[in-house]
Amino acid sequence: MFLDPYGMEVDWSTLVAIARTQAIDVWYLFSLAGFYRQATRDHADLDDDKRAALTRMLGTDEWERELYSANTTSDLFGGDDGVSRRRDADLVALEAYAKKRLETIFGAVLDPLPLPLHERPQRFSLFFCISSQNPAAIKLAKNVGNHILRAGISS
Repeated sequence: MFLDPYGMEVDWSTLVAIARTQAIDVWYLFSLAGFYRQATRDHADLDDDKRAALTRMLGTDEWERELYSANTTSDLFGGDDGVSRRRDADLVALEAYAKKRLETIFGAVLDPLPLPLHERPQRFSLFFCISSQNPAAIKLAKNVGNHILRAGISS
C-alpha cells in the first residue's frame, strides 16, 4: 500500500490497523516538514492544535516528554531567569523518532529515503513498513524494499 497523505493527515490508528493485518506492507510518505513545523523549537509555542496534530500522527503524547528538554535560562546579569523547554532535535533526529514510533507497530521499518532527493531542505521521508512478524517474510520484504530504495537513491 502507498500512503501519500496531505500533510500530516494519516491518523496513527490507520497505521495500527494496517500493521495488525500482518499482510500489508506500506510505503509511507511521512511529512517530516510538517513534523518539524508543528513541533516548534520553543515548548511554550506549542498550542492545543499542534499538540493534537502531533499526537494523532505519532499515536502518543510521549513525543512531548521525549523531544523537549528542560533548560535553565539566565538573565543579562547571570541570574536565574527560569526553566524553559526546547526541542533540540534536528530533522535527522525527528526522522529517527518517527522511525522508532513506526517500529513499535510494524515487524520492521527500513531506513527511509529522504525526499526530495536533490533539493534541500528535506521535506519528506519515504518509509517502507513491513507488517509481517514472520522472519522469513521480513527478510524477503527487506530485500525488495532495499532494492527499490537503492534504485531511488541512484536515480
